[in-house]
Amino acid sequence: MKLVEQVISLALFAWLTEWNPLSLLKWLSQPGKVLKAGAGLRKISCFGVNPHIVWEVTRRCNLRCRHCHAFGGEPSKELSTEEARELIQKLKETGIKTFVFSGGEPLLRKDIFTLISDATEKDFNIFIATNGTLITTEVARKLNEYDVGVVIGIDALRAEIHDELRGSRGAWKAMMRGIENCLRYDTYLHFNIVASRMNFEEVPGIIDFGNKIGVFSYFIYNFVPLGRGAEMAENVLTHDEFCRLLQILANKQRHSSGIIIPVAAPEYFAFLLMRKGVRRDFVLRFIGNFISGCLAAQCGMLYIKPDADIWRCPFLPDSSMGNALNLRIHTRIHTHIRSQRHSACAACIYRYVCGGCAALAGHETADELCRCALRRMRAQLTH
Repeated sequence: MKLVEQVISLALFAWLTEWNPLSLLKWLSQPGKVLKAGAGLRKISCFGVNPHIVWEVTRRCNLRCRHCHAFGGEPSKELSTEEARELIQKLKETGIKTFVFSGGEPLLRKDIFTLISDATEKDFNIFIATNGTLITTEVARKLNEYDVGVVIGIDALRAEIHDELRGSRGAWKAMMRGIENCLRYDTYLHFNIVASRMNFEEVPGIIDFGNKIGVFSYFIYNFVPLGRGAEMAENVLTHDEFCRLLQILANKQRHSSGIIIPVAAPEYFAFLLMRKGVRRDFVLRFIGNFISGCLAAQCGMLYIKPDADIWRCPFLPDSSMGNALNLRIHTRIHTHIRSQRHSACAACIYRYVCGGCAALAGHETADELCRCALRRMRAQLTH
């Protein structure tokens, strides 16, 4: 049954995005990576696979990214190796397959490969989210040995922009070396791009570069001013830029050899359906069973902080479900009260596939952003 759901989800996504059949076939021609991308998938959502686990194993970092929601580089409590292994055992009981080691910079943990090995033995589908600067040839070899998908944050093809956003001169050059080392082993490679006003024009080029080197998937983050990112809140995308971003991503997906998922932008799915002219309630309800918007609103993510506190989303610090070491995670997931879609979404016909971004629901411009984006999309589609 789960395989059927996955096939329907992918088919709907390809139909909505008008993914070119040849480009889609190129993506599907790597079955090992396809299975890795969709392990345990029930729906495609605003954070990719629903459900999945992301664990900030440390807040330590060798960079000081300006947009970092996690205050990477700041001191914080983190689990010992023994506590971390206990947590991995608890997470296995949830039945969730996709597991992302994140940070901070997870490669700064001396026991990271011990934890990866432990998670591998428990049949998790493993990724590591890294800034890429510490991926030496040896590190790339070990990641390949454990079949770890590598998620690299890249903000620009121009070194000066990337380095400015990453808070460290030379970060771009070191990241590119890390990418090259991953490519030596045909590693599953994924790009995270945080789209802000500082690098908005870089996004299309990064996707083109990724297609050229064989990047298999992309998360394009609509910049949320949280953590250190609050200090550059003026770089949140404007209404027009947000609308343009959704159009750029849809256009790029058509001929991309990788799958592109916007994050903190569930309006993307509403836009795709609007472009198709789909408005009937029963059709939207059906599609919502396979492609849906905000992952946090569905409790489709376990976002675990360095001290084992569980959030529903990295952008929702008030969404704690408790500390993973002190509760039965499986029971907690299924009894936790879902967040309410914010009121402006209740009457929207696209609520089943979008529902608004829970992280931006309290933002003063959230409602206007959505109305503006959808209204302008509709106007542009009729011309």
